[in-house]
Amino acid sequence: MPDPMQSADDRRRYANALRLASERRMAALTQQLVGGQISLQDWQLAMREELRRSALEQYITGKGGDPTHIQATDYLALGPELKSQYQYLSKFARAIDKASQDGKSLDFAVQRAKLYAKSTQAIFWQSAIPVRLPQYPRDGQTACRGNCQCRLRLQYEYGDGGEVVATLVWWQLSPAEHCEDCLTLARTWNPLRLATAAAQESDLAQGIELLLMETPALRPLRDEVYAIYGLERVEVNPC
Repeated sequence: MPDPMQSADDRRRYANALRLASERRMAALTQQLVGGQISLQDWQLAMREELRRSALEQYITGKGGDPTHIQATDYLALGPELKSQYQYLSKFARAIDKASQDGKSLDFAVQRAKLYAKSTQAIFWQSAIPVRLPQYPRDGQTACRGNCQCRLRLQYEYGDGGEVVATLVWWQLSPAEHCEDCLTLARTWNPLRLATAAAQESDLAQGIELLLMETPALRPLRDEVYAIYGLERVEVNPC
């Protein structure tokens, strides 16, 4: 980990770099499996370790990159998420085994393995925004609903001990046509200040939606990202 990162942009960039590194490692492991260099059991154990490592890296990065600022109890929050990921990994392993038994190509496995690395970045967003947002782009609350093209910009307020005491959120308009709701939010969230002590804690569903907001290529795989974490998809219709 680099020195503690107080800039939200630095945290996001570093989380992206960690995710790409995790994608490469998981793809390489799966390529070894496809090539017959490792067994399915060894692959599954190695993938579990990669998921644990990636989730931990993303969580720490969201908190600023300094493990000493994280309590032991904070890590317990990752337990349910990892358990769900492991369960979905077992389904993935069974799908690989069945395809192999049926004599089918295993080429699909490499790209699907990368999705696991991508999905762990939802943990970053849950960690980086420790408060529940009243709304976020594409959540269905604006007139443009699932077609929203806006983004969020973040900054933090820090206490004397270096802890985050508030999250500052700007609703940013992209170069596109916008509905009146988004125009209003751009004026009023300039910024929106959410005090950590007073706000409701964030949840993983919010983290997934913020990941999808930042990564449009993942949106067609929204159902599978939710399934990896054992969550029901939040239905949002386009306008």
